[in-house]
Amino acid sequence: MLEFGFSREDITPHYGIGLCGYLNPRHNRGAYDRLSLKAVVFKDGEGIAALVEYDLCLLTAKLCRRIEAAVAEALPELAGKTIYAATHTHTGPYTTALFSDDCTDAAYIDELIQKSVIALRNAKLSLAPAELFATTTQCSTLAFNRRYLMKNGKVLTNPGKLNPDVVKPDGATDPLIPILALKQEGEIRLLIVNISNHADTVGGDFVSADWPGRMEKEIQYQMGYDVPVISITAPQGNINHFNIATDADQTSYAEACRIGKGYAAAVLAALYQLRKVEFQGISTDSITFEAPYLTVTDEEYAEAKAICEKYKDAVKPDHDLTSEDIAKGTPYVQKYFAEALMGCRDRAPKEKRFEQISSIKFGDAVALVTLPCEPFVEIGQAIREKSRFPLTLLVALGMGEIGYVGLPRNYGNGGYETLPSAGKASQFLGEQMIDYALSTLK
Repeated sequence: MLEFGFSREDITPHYGIGLCGYLNPRHNRGAYDRLSLKAVVFKDGEGIAALVEYDLCLLTAKLCRRIEAAVAEALPELAGKTIYAATHTHTGPYTTALFSDDCTDAAYIDELIQKSVIALRNAKLSLAPAELFATTTQCSTLAFNRRYLMKNGKVLTNPGKLNPDVVKPDGATDPLIPILALKQEGEIRLLIVNISNHADTVGGDFVSADWPGRMEKEIQYQMGYDVPVISITAPQGNINHFNIATDADQTSYAEACRIGKGYAAAVLAALYQLRKVEFQGISTDSITFEAPYLTVTDEEYAEAKAICEKYKDAVKPDHDLTSEDIAKGTPYVQKYFAEALMGCRDRAPKEKRFEQISSIKFGDAVALVTLPCEPFVEIGQAIREKSRFPLTLLVALGMGEIGYVGLPRNYGNGGYETLPSAGKASQFLGEQMIDYALSTLK
């Protein structure tokens, strides 16, 4: 018999903490809305599994291991059976040093770990009989492939509104939205939705859960009670919300509200078609694999060195360096990415990197599988197409975060996601990840 339990903890940071998501430093000056971590525990006979989703930009494998160690000590039955993932909001606090060594707050990280254990414990204590329902819907108007083939034959990420040099998008989108619903006594008590889009609409220095948070609020408002909604980020490394065919301003809290309401409408409209999922048992699996680093040629290194010398006096601007700003290729941006390329050689890690992919399986009917990166949508679509499960939810930014991962064809012709930098994954890792993910779904 299926049981489930849910709990949430507030993880909104204190005033002044650094916010993660852009190249320039930003310090929290307040909050548009609260950040949460949401924990759900599933149990069916001897089988048990859990999912914790955080309103954060990312969780590194190192942080996931710290959380897992705390969970193993307090709740050993959930050790190795819990998925940890982030929504990727760009207006939440740092969880690791990215652009400076002093951007993380150790006390906040310690509290995050403690609250993860508390939420999982409370979710486990609230286990009660339930039924699992599922369906899918689609939304094709809120997400766009952000990599474009230009007239010069190069690929450019976020080329700017109404850019006349755009030829076409350089990839697909994934409009599919899998939905899981947990019902108790005939009422929906939890929704889990799997959406491919970047949670990067707000900008500025106010904390926000971005559109996933606004989607939950809109669903609750329309349903008339506070049903929890867990938004799992599907592969979105080459996806965001910018529609370059318009000149509309799409960086604001109002944009987060618009997108959240749009996704809420799509989800709510599909709830009538929920169907009960019949399955036997819950199981988990995982695989640890090497994630090799990208290497650069002598020619690439020499070119980057020349750029650094040319723009050696370029300074970081004091405004938010958004993805659209990066596409403009200002002197500072060119120097930044040239230095990043040189870092592939100058700061090449000496030790091999190992990451983890985990899965939760509900019999032979439904599965969740993680990817410790921001995968391009084509990677997720390949996994879903080859999965033996009728419904597969793809958990990007799960169990770690090693940055953007595409397929081999996405490298070498532009687009900042695939530009070389220290720590960037090999251009062949995306294909390997497809096989690794499928191996946990056997």
